[in-house]
Amino acid sequence: MRLRDQVALTLPSFFLRLILGITFLWAGTGKLVGTSSVVGDDAARLANIGIMPAAPAPTPDPAELQTPESTQQPAPAESATPAVELDEQANEIIEMIEDQLESTDKPLPNPETDDQTDAVRFQSVQYTGTVYSASDFPEPMQVKQLYSIALMLSKAADPGLTADSNPIDPIMPAMLASKPWPRVLAWILAITEIVVGAFLLLGFLTRISALGTLSIMIVALWMTQFGPAAIQSNNAFFGFIPFADNPWSPGAYTHLLWQLALAAMSGAVFFLGSGAIGVDRLIFRPAPRDPYIHGDPKATKMKPDQAAPAVDRSEFDRTPNPTP
Repeated sequence: MRLRDQVALTLPSFFLRLILGITFLWAGTGKLVGTSSVVGDDAARLANIGIMPAAPAPTPDPAELQTPESTQQPAPAESATPAVELDEQANEIIEMIEDQLESTDKPLPNPETDDQTDAVRFQSVQYTGTVYSASDFPEPMQVKQLYSIALMLSKAADPGLTADSNPIDPIMPAMLASKPWPRVLAWILAITEIVVGAFLLLGFLTRISALGTLSIMIVALWMTQFGPAAIQSNNAFFGFIPFADNPWSPGAYTHLLWQLALAAMSGAVFFLGSGAIGVDRLIFRPAPRDPYIHGDPKATKMKPDQAAPAVDRSEFDRTPNPTP
C-alpha cells in the first residue's frame, strides 16, 4: 500500500479519537468534581426529586453568639407556655380525628363553611408528603455539577407552566421527571462519558465507544437545541433550529455547531475504527489477506527491471493499487 494511503487510514481516526476522548473525559470528570449554584425553583425541584433533602439551616447571627454570660440564664417559666399550647393543640387534633373515625356521618371540615382553625389543623395532620417550594431556598446552594443534568432532565420531562399558567409541552417522557430517574440517568451519563472518553484515547473498543458518544450527542442535541425549538417554540428556523436575533453572529450557534461537530466526529470514528494507532489493532489484527493492509494477494509479482503491465480501466475498479 502506498504511504499516503497508510497515512490516510491511520491519522484521521487518531486525531478524531484524541479530540473526542479529551472532550468527553473532561466533561464526565467535571460533572463529578465540579459544582454549580442553584436557588429558588431549581433548588426546590432538585429537592423534590430526592437530590437535596432540605433547605439549608439559617446561619446564626454573630451578635447572638456573643451574648454576655449574664444573659445566658435559664429561660423563665413563661417560656414553657408555647409548649403547653402545642400540647393542647395536638390533643385537640387527636380528638378531632377520633371523632371523625367514630362518626361516619360527620363530614370532613370544609375551609369555606367550617371554622378555619379546625380546617387548617386537619389539613396539617392529613399532609404526610415532603414538597419543597422556591421560598424554602432563598439563598444559592452549591450542588454537584452532575445534578445540573438531573435538573435538565426533570425540566425536559416536566416543564411546568408558562407565565400565564398554560402548560408547556414536554420534550422527554413524563416518567423521567419522577425519582429516581433524573438522578440515576445523570450518574449513568457521567460514568459513560468518562469510560468512553478513556476508551477512545486508548483506541479500545473504538466503534462501541464512538457509538456511545454519538448517542449522547443525539440526546443532547434534542434536549438543548432541536426539541425546545420544534415543540416549545413558535419561531424556530425551518421548524427545528433555535431562533436567534442575529443568526450571523459568531456566538449565535456556537453551542449548536460544537454539538453537531462532536456528533459528526463520533460517526466518523464509528466507521473508521481505531486505525493503526490503538489497542484494537493489537487485539484485533487484520487478516493476512486483507488487500487494504497488505495489498492485493492476486497481483502478479514483477521483477525489478520488468515494466508494469497495462491496466484495463474500462470499468470501475475498487481494488487497491498494488504498486506504490
